[in-house]
Amino acid sequence: MTELGEVGRPSVIIRKYANRRLYDAGRSRYVTLDDVAAMVGAGTRVRVLAAGSGADLTRQVLAQIFFEGENGDGLLDEGVLTRLIQLRRHPERGVLSRHITQALDTFPRPKTTGGEVVTFTGGPAAGPARARIDALQARLRRLIGEADRTRK
Repeated sequence: MTELGEVGRPSVIIRKYANRRLYDAGRSRYVTLDDVAAMVGAGTRVRVLAAGSGADLTRQVLAQIFFEGENGDGLLDEGVLTRLIQLRRHPERGVLSRHITQALDTFPRPKTTGGEVVTFTGGPAAGPARARIDALQARLRRLIGEADRTRK
């Protein structure tokens, strides 16, 4: 099932079954996490719903894709992940979320060319991209520290 996303992007509804299989009803086929990652990378808004209850599982599936794609090189180190988990019930977590979103918005969005997503993992852009990722991680640490001080 395909519909229009909130910002004019196409949206695909994926049904997740109890056996963990994912089904794209719009294309009448089963898909993998890699397929869903490719859709997201191409700019498609994906919603994942539990087949039985209709519960929204989008965040869980996107998080699974993110962390399974880490391959041990870790965009977010253990310390940052630990603090994010500790702050998830903090009364000011919305502020932290907005700051993270603003920090991510400083990165250029990947472009697609001929169906392929151009990434920042190789070539001359690799060094500056890694530097921006390191800067983002440092900013997250500062924001987490600020949230800790506010909480005390």
